[in-house]
Amino acid sequence: MKTIISALAICAVLCGCKTEYEKNFTREHGVVANPGQGWMSIYSKENPKLPYGSRYVRFHWRDLEPEEGKYNWEPIERQMERAAKMGVPFSFRVMCTSSHSSTPYAAPEWVFEKKGAKFAKFMNRPGGDSATGDTKFARVTPIFDDPIFIKCHARFIKALAEKYDGDPRISTIDIGSYGNWGEWHVWGLGIKPSPLEVRKQYADMYLNNFKKTDLVFMTDDAEILKYAIGGGEGSRVGMRRDGVGGEGHYKHWIGKGKYLKAGVSKMGDVWKYKPMLFEWYVCYPDMLKRKWPLPKAVDFILDNHASLVSENLNPPTVPPEEYGQVERISRGVGARIFADSAKISLGGGSLEISISGENGGIARISLPYELAYELKTSDGKTAAAFISSADPSKWLPGKFSTRDKFEIPQNLPSGKYGLYARLAHKGKIFRDFKFAAKEAESDGSIKLAELEL
Repeated sequence: MKTIISALAICAVLCGCKTEYEKNFTREHGVVANPGQGWMSIYSKENPKLPYGSRYVRFHWRDLEPEEGKYNWEPIERQMERAAKMGVPFSFRVMCTSSHSSTPYAAPEWVFEKKGAKFAKFMNRPGGDSATGDTKFARVTPIFDDPIFIKCHARFIKALAEKYDGDPRISTIDIGSYGNWGEWHVWGLGIKPSPLEVRKQYADMYLNNFKKTDLVFMTDDAEILKYAIGGGEGSRVGMRRDGVGGEGHYKHWIGKGKYLKAGVSKMGDVWKYKPMLFEWYVCYPDMLKRKWPLPKAVDFILDNHASLVSENLNPPTVPPEEYGQVERISRGVGARIFADSAKISLGGGSLEISISGENGGIARISLPYELAYELKTSDGKTAAAFISSADPSKWLPGKFSTRDKFEIPQNLPSGKYGLYARLAHKGKIFRDFKFAAKEAESDGSIKLAELEL
């Protein structure tokens, strides 16, 4: 039978007739680790049980510009090297004040030494938990509407963008800077929120300078969230939701509370265009103390199209009877690309490929991946490669289909070739995005057919 099929295939190529091939795949419902989705690594050591999709770190401005106009990018570079070793992209935020800072200053001291500079000191409340900082010393916060501070910080963000905008190693950068932890609120700082127009200036520092790298905006400030999303088609930013698990936060979300009042009408569609990142209010032991149910928080994450979830839940502290909730996140966030069937038509010097499948996940692929086809020799070498016209980043949850036609290189030697489909990173930095198929190769690609040319 194989001899007959091979003979027919050769005749098909020579005479212009077509030979049809078809293959079906079995869906994989277990954990499929892919760059850009899953858990965000934040600790000094990785947890081997977690499928990490990114490395995330927050930096104090003071460490990145210790002297005015002299930038120290080494802390960022060091963390990007670590992310590279993990095989995942890097994302980060810059903070100007923090209840958790190890010194009184998160912003450079030289800013506050300028004549007329405005700042305040604050003490953390005693008896806090993982959501609050220690009470070892008073900390310094800028008065965020101080023109001196705004000018200095705007210059820094411009330099940051000149250095890192479009860097393919970076998946997202938070629009941070303003408020405690750069979270766009002044809780715990003992100062008043800045006027709307001032807060827009901080958002514009990022929006006007970062044109290539995806920006993510904290959802605490509903008015600026609306401004950052923008009024045009799609969304200018992704969203980052901190405080997951906190009972009071469920009342303020899409179509509710302050977001309803501010008229953030496009909030529910952001996930279709940009990444959605989530972080827990507190670690699991503190959730227990506050009697906050973990399943409810996981439901919230999965219902809101998460791509990435912070490991600040501290999964090792979750007991066996509830660890299934951790596994729900490991399996459930991000995209899950099922290739259910493939049809191939070979003849007349051309190759037609159709794939029918489904994004069975809850989000889109957020990194720049492309669908590539490869003809491989028996020893695994790529003899020819083709790029599909399909854009995998537009495969929202639901069915998808692709159809491509390619001309086979005339100088390709006759013989047997394996035809493979893979989701390849455009920047060739990260590993392939794996198909969720039991027949997938170790690199996540799938073999569509064995062709005779």
